[in-house]
Amino acid sequence: MRLSPLLARLPPVCLLGCFAAVLAQQPAPALEQILSRIEANTEQYKSTVPSFLCDEHITSQEIHNGQLKHETTVEALFRVTRSPSPDGIVAESREVKSINGKPSSIKKLNMPISFSGGFSGALAKFLSADRRECFDYQSDRSFPVSPGIEAFTFAARESAAKQPACASIQPGTTGKFVIDSATAQVTHIERTVPNPVGKDQAVLGTASVDFAPVTLNGRSFWLPTTIVAFTTETPKTNAFRFTAKYSNYHRFAASSTILPTTSDTTQPQSR
Repeated sequence: MRLSPLLARLPPVCLLGCFAAVLAQQPAPALEQILSRIEANTEQYKSTVPSFLCDEHITSQEIHNGQLKHETTVEALFRVTRSPSPDGIVAESREVKSINGKPSSIKKLNMPISFSGGFSGALAKFLSADRRECFDYQSDRSFPVSPGIEAFTFAARESAAKQPACASIQPGTTGKFVIDSATAQVTHIERTVPNPVGKDQAVLGTASVDFAPVTLNGRSFWLPTTIVAFTTETPKTNAFRFTAKYSNYHRFAASSTILPTTSDTTQPQSR
């Protein structure tokens, strides 16, 4: 193997340091394989999951000095719809049934904190191939050892902050995820980001999603069972917490009826 003229002039210590720096930017081979399996699962979900409905129970809280200051509960029908276009975009929406136990048909919830994307983008933003340059991944040694379960952490890579693929990743973002070893399906993912409120720079925002297998149309899909989002309380800012639980999954199939035009009143003849 021949070195380029530039590399040939570099001392051996520098060469080793340069190669070590490059290798340090890449996940370890075993972890790289796990991330690839996770992405394959995510892509399969995006391409095959049908439109579906489920029940959604939301609790939104405001906390001051560690005490509950205000709470709102919402019962809704949550809908995930596949676009008929070739890209098959998955859209999330909800139909509110009641607020604080009283019937309601409000179209848009006004809550101090909420979370969206748990069904369509929670994994891709942090674990997809085009985002791997944005994070450093490693095994989570603080996670209790459990057969069939593996845990990992990720942290935004400061050196990649200016990369186009990392533009939406807020500096200082950290997180963790847990997988089922046999299937490489993610059972839990969470992330924490600096979340300034006004001039209060000390607020942190955390969101997590728990997944479990659900059968739709005879096939198994790993879907959210619980989504939690919360901010930390500071001397300047109250804390807010959003918890949503999902159950009673079932497939949703839109139907349509083609009616005759008003100008054509003829009836089909019997034969």
